[in-house]
Amino acid sequence: MGEQHIPLQINEDGLVTKVGNDMGGSYEYTTQKDGQTYDNCVVCKRQSPYTSGTHIDYRVGYVEGGGQGCYEPEVCITSNGNERELITIPKYLIEKYPNNIELGAAIRAYYWEHYK
Repeated sequence: MGEQHIPLQINEDGLVTKVGNDMGGSYEYTTQKDGQTYDNCVVCKRQSPYTSGTHIDYRVGYVEGGGQGCYEPEVCITSNGNERELITIPKYLIEKYPNNIELGAAIRAYYWEHYK
């Protein structure tokens, strides 16, 4: 399906100030619910289960410098309505198989074991 790129606006201190295609800032990266502020996925814009005060070490899908990604990475609906199917690969596979052919075989085996 191809890669998707998310543009970032970075200030002079190297901090991300805006994320996404709309650099005009009309998209809200947070939503309010029950008096709490929740972060939204920067790709599909759905509300995440994480409040803005939740430390990033306790989140699923958070990308440092990029923002909150989808907490359900298997299916993420992009702003143009296209569906993306993503899988998460454990870090240990990459460290265990430095050879690309072996890594590819290990990822494919992991996929068939956990996703099919």
